[in-house]
Amino acid sequence: MTTSQTDLRKTLGWYAFALASVITLGGGLLLALSDRALTGTALMSAIGVNLIASVAFAVVFSTLSSRLQERGLHEALGERVDQLSRSLFQEIAETNQTYLPVATYPPLDPVSGYGDQFNVDMTHSLEGTSFYAFRGPSPRYVVARLRCARRPPQQVRVVSMSPGDQRAIARRASDRRQWVRQQGKDLPTLERELRQELIRNIVVLFDYRRVCPVDLAYIEDTAVYRFEMFDDSMYLSWFHGPRSAAREMPESFRFGAESMVYRIMRQDLMRKFEIAPIHVRFDAGQDDEFLVAHLEELLGEPVTGDDLRRWREGYDAYVADFTEYLGDLYRRLD
Repeated sequence: MTTSQTDLRKTLGWYAFALASVITLGGGLLLALSDRALTGTALMSAIGVNLIASVAFAVVFSTLSSRLQERGLHEALGERVDQLSRSLFQEIAETNQTYLPVATYPPLDPVSGYGDQFNVDMTHSLEGTSFYAFRGPSPRYVVARLRCARRPPQQVRVVSMSPGDQRAIARRASDRRQWVRQQGKDLPTLERELRQELIRNIVVLFDYRRVCPVDLAYIEDTAVYRFEMFDDSMYLSWFHGPRSAAREMPESFRFGAESMVYRIMRQDLMRKFEIAPIHVRFDAGQDDEFLVAHLEELLGEPVTGDDLRRWREGYDAYVADFTEYLGDLYRRLD
């Protein structure tokens, strides 16, 4: 309300009060003067008695009215405060769901375990999802986790660096030099091992096509973060966070499906498959010849059936500890 409107309301209020007073006073005088037998002394006495009665009434009325008004004011303020509190808490809850993670997981090295809380929460998400997606430098544990799932998803999408992208491999291999399990290895060795790891990932993702179709896209990954996405949530890991330095498993955060981060990452993931220079879909109608042709295109070198067998065996050996850990985790969840 503007100042002029407020002043107008005050002025009209005073006019209304003055008019009511004048009408009441005039009516009282007319009624008093209509009595011809009423003397001046009696009139003054009646006025005095009424003044005393008015004062007594005013005191009683003011006291009761003040108490009632005070009680009503306290009740109104209490209801208003409760209403504002509920609104505030609701807005805070909505803001938390939109912008803040619902859980955090500390960084660690696999030599001391894989992190129970992180894997328990992710297992619950995996068991209830129909959609699974990974985006990161290397999906080295993706197939191992999917193989252990009792209710596998119906759609799998993976975005990873290509084994033919030597610059991205060199960048990621340099990061891995700080890991406990990689100390003492020179950079060429780490690059060679990472390239073999990426190839093994492609082979086992191709094998998983018998469970459900697998969409795979290759991008120039900067190895800054990774995420795994489900219907209900997304697990985001920051490789270079302040607590993640030199840790193989970085600090991670879980965001709900209603969060802004989840929605942004999901939309970004879908567009990655639209613009990725190389992407492929593995399905049950393909055989190893399709995989060989795809790998030869990526690597620029011949690939044989013996190579495929060696890569499959190498992956199983690489994730043996993690697979055993997941098996024990499922038994503990039963």
